[in-house]
Amino acid sequence: MRAAPPISQPCEDRDFAEWHRGSPWCAVWVACADVPEVAAAVARGRKALARALLPRYARQPHITLAYRGLCGGGPDAPAEYGHAGLRADIARLATHWRESGGGPFAVQVRGAGSFTTVPYLAVEEGAGVLARWHAVLDGIAQEALRAGWRYVPHVTLGHYAVAMPLRQAVACLGAAGVARKAMHVEVRALALVRYAAQDIAGPLQAEGWFDLQTGRYAAAPGALFGDLEQAGGQATVSCTPMLPRVALE
Repeated sequence: MRAAPPISQPCEDRDFAEWHRGSPWCAVWVACADVPEVAAAVARGRKALARALLPRYARQPHITLAYRGLCGGGPDAPAEYGHAGLRADIARLATHWRESGGGPFAVQVRGAGSFTTVPYLAVEEGAGVLARWHAVLDGIAQEALRAGWRYVPHVTLGHYAVAMPLRQAVACLGAAGVARKAMHVEVRALALVRYAAQDIAGPLQAEGWFDLQTGRYAAAPGALFGDLEQAGGQATVSCTPMLPRVALE
């Protein structure tokens, strides 16, 4: 018997309070991809799948490197990430930066694909470098990467709102010419960002950047963990600002 084709999983646009339990923020390490070409491709992709996606998605184009979890809550709210976690991350990033020779790197975005939860723009080149930074942050041995560790760098287009065959979604994006042409992104810093835990599709806010030119971390204005800036050293970071934007329709 032939297996049924993979189907998308609809997402509800609501406050998932049973997950965050009052914690206001969730932290994630990303590579910024908010350049005009990629932003335009995201808009085209959302238009092509408009009837299949949640109507709003305000997160700036980015490539997720490592999920860090809930943070910034009061005494009764769960906290999965804080000062100690960030210090450990900075130490791991700095060690890998020194051992690997550091420096910015290029990423090429081209084509489209889909997980069961979200459709995405694919990373065609630079995936190996992104995978190594992902492994560093998540404590994955480089041998595991060579053995086939599953990490798929991508730029999310939004959340599915209906159940549909993934093959159909990808075909729709292809027919619309979404990301047919290669788009180049220079990654000059790895960004620690946070989003409001009660908003499934809300914008990203910058917490800080690990500068790939200097190997130092700098906190963003208004950062939850701003006092770590002095410990990491002042960095001059040239990275696309992670600012709130109007939802891409």
